[in-house]
Amino acid sequence: MNRLRRLVDQARQCTWLYLSLGTLAAALATPFAYVTNQGDHSVSAIDLQRGESTATIVLGGGPAGVAVSRDGQQVFISDPQSAQIFRLDGATQRVTAQRRTGKGPLGIALSPDARHVYVADWFADVVHVLDASTLAPLHEIAVGRAPSGVAVSPDGTTVFVADRDDDKVSVIDVASASVTHRVATGQRPFGLAVDPQGRRLYVANVASNDVSVIDLKTLQSLTTVAVGSTPYGVAVAPDGSRVYVSNQHDNSVSLIDSASLRVEAQPEVGEFPEGIVADPSGERVYVASWFSNELLVLDSRNLEVIQRLPTGDGPRAFGVFVAGGS
Repeated sequence: MNRLRRLVDQARQCTWLYLSLGTLAAALATPFAYVTNQGDHSVSAIDLQRGESTATIVLGGGPAGVAVSRDGQQVFISDPQSAQIFRLDGATQRVTAQRRTGKGPLGIALSPDARHVYVADWFADVVHVLDASTLAPLHEIAVGRAPSGVAVSPDGTTVFVADRDDDKVSVIDVASASVTHRVATGQRPFGLAVDPQGRRLYVANVASNDVSVIDLKTLQSLTTVAVGSTPYGVAVAPDGSRVYVSNQHDNSVSLIDSASLRVEAQPEVGEFPEGIVADPSGERVYVASWFSNELLVLDSRNLEVIQRLPTGDGPRAFGVFVAGGS
């Protein structure tokens, strides 16, 4: 009888473990958008399959930047108001670590191997390099004035930072943790994105209403592409064929053909669009609409609005806020 009870107990434990692992795997497999809501000090975790928010994580301060690991297991949030960085667990959607970092952490990006976090400090004119597992500081790299957007090359060897008040991009060599080049852009560069092939860098210039296209082999500007008023964020399709730009004061998104470098479409989508990302399938583009408190789901081919998903107050979502996004 005792032996039978032990066997039953073992079976129950195995069943519980199997169900727990299954729940965890399902949570990580579900595509989520993590939208920073600066107005109500929170992050919305939005299930993109169901089209609804499943959690609201209250952080305090005014969260703005976000970086999600490719597998969706780790989420990093910057909060320039409280000068803190937060790490969330993608399965539980809870805060697992936080650390005060610099004076005004804004732009944030994760290395491809998910080992390092790069944070642009708006007020200190530096980039902080943090250990992703502990958020412990590893390096502090001086860059230009008012650094905003951050992007990492696909091979992880180079980090690009938009120095807004210098009209330049700082190019950081990861191995030496130092700036090796500074590339001129348009006026007041802010958001930026590297294409997934590692050939070009696209930089949104908020004051000159254009996008700088930089060749990453030569680190020379190829051209500028005129877009809408006050371009803020940039995203690139997974195959590199299309570039998407959110234009704040036009309430629009520009679609740029990367071969011709011409704007093919520029529809109005929502009030004051900010953070923007292309999903890994290449079928959808997600845009945070700051003034209408929505996450807009767009068809990547024509920028038609497919869904409008509610968020918290003042969504910014500055960075790659969907796993595997670009």
